[in-house]
Amino acid sequence: MPEKINLTGRWRFEEDFGFGKDSGYAEINQKGSHLKGVLRFSEQIDGEETFIVKQEVAGKINGTKINLKSHSCEILFSDEDIIYELDTWEGELLPNGKISGNSRDAEGTGGSFMMERESFETSNLTDDHHFGLN
Repeated sequence: MPEKINLTGRWRFEEDFGFGKDSGYAEINQKGSHLKGVLRFSEQIDGEETFIVKQEVAGKINGTKINLKSHSCEILFSDEDIIYELDTWEGELLPNGKISGNSRDAEGTGGSFMMERESFETSNLTDDHHFGLN
């Protein structure tokens, strides 16, 4: 009998979308096959100032397949006015415990992402302000 998957916890999050990268963390809560959570990350688009995004997400897990969709977004830090498109992530829980997959925003910009479970004791991301910004 397969072991029950539980994604509840904190995950390091990295995404590459070709002309920029996101780096931060996700906090996920799983109840049955339903997932809810928050992604907080810094986004660095080539040639532009870094900004910090918070997205509320919901989704499902089916076997090892994971789908998350943003239903709200807040820009936590930016020197400019930003219109941010909501994201969708489709991935799979790999045998090594990481989640890997593809992302797409409402405009169709796609990328690839990786999430790795982070233990509470080793986390150095205690709040929204620790994203390596000067």
